Amino acid sequence: MTVRTTYFGGLNSRFEPGDEDAVFGVVRYPRDFVKRVTDRNIPAVAPPEDLLNAYKAVEEAAEENGEPNPAAIAWNSVDYERRYLESLEQPGPQTVIAELADRARERDIWLVCWEKDARWCHRRLLANAVVAQLEDTEVVHHPNPSTIPVDTGDDEPDDDPDATLADFAEAGGA
Repeated sequence: MTVRTTYFGGLNSRFEPGDEDAVFGVVRYPRDFVKRVTDRNIPAVAPPEDLLNAYKAVEEAAEENGEPNPAAIAWNSVDYERRYLESLEQPGPQTVIAELADRARERDIWLVCWEKDARWCHRRLLANAVVAQLEDTEVVHHPNPSTIPVDTGDDEPDDDPDATLADFAEAGGA
């Protein structure tokens, strides 16, 4: 079986769960359509409100400042990964993780939230926590984070990794 993750914008438009798959929203503040596109929303494993608010505040400030990757800045600034994993250690989330693992033994499950890039999303951490309780189960993120370009703010082309010192000198380097 597989634990899959995606974001609401990609669900059913870019990524289609199978008929037998279980689809779970894992958001703190679901919108009305979440009930239509998921089997159930589980706020118990959504980020805690204080963590979510801190993340959003830093992300918005980074966007306003024109930073190239606001989600990464927010993630690192608020120590998101450590704080979210600590929240998963509580009894309620542990019960949910066990229930999700039980479901994943029977069928593929999908964990869905708002963030497109799993690198900066709690569902990546949640999926790993579920899979840690299982054997022969993989995590697949939709989209695959390695296919999403990360804006570094550097508009210069990347240096050629095979360039030699002679190439550098010929290009006018010192």
